[in-house]
Amino acid sequence: MSLQQILTRIALLSEPCVKWSDRLEYYLSIITRLAPVAFILSQINWWFTENQQFGQFMIIALAVNMGVGVVFHLRNKSFSWWDFLVRNAFMILAVSVVYIMLEMLRYTAGDNLVGEAFKVLIQITTLLYPTSKVLKNIHILSRGKYPPEFIMKKLYDFEKNGDLKAFFDSKNKEE
Repeated sequence: MSLQQILTRIALLSEPCVKWSDRLEYYLSIITRLAPVAFILSQINWWFTENQQFGQFMIIALAVNMGVGVVFHLRNKSFSWWDFLVRNAFMILAVSVVYIMLEMLRYTAGDNLVGEAFKVLIQITTLLYPTSKVLKNIHILSRGKYPPEFIMKKLYDFEKNGDLKAFFDSKNKEE
């Protein structure tokens, strides 16, 4: 049903010449079509209210990844608008789907210490996907000068084992 049809039905609800049975039919058709949209928008609004900082950081990370990716591929003379759009659309879709699925698992764990720890792990892991690509590209663009090698090693190790404690440990241990 188009927006014009919905607005027409809303107008017919207030028209005094329209029968009550028709008004009820119009009202129910509007509710059945708009209620799911209103519910989804309400859930998105609730999520952004609860996770505002993570949501903002994710948008920033995705935008910076796009910018650094453009610079990287322009410098390597490998830039393609098609690849740019497809790869970034895939990244946004992948990050969104995986985050939503993991968030559903977290809600199953409940509001407790385990749930909160899993929430932190989910958000860091999700944020690290675009962030790690940015850091890797900058590392290559700077010819290995920045970020320092020990940070890159921690990043690669976290991608392998998911150990948050080791990732954020400030001690630079030689193994």
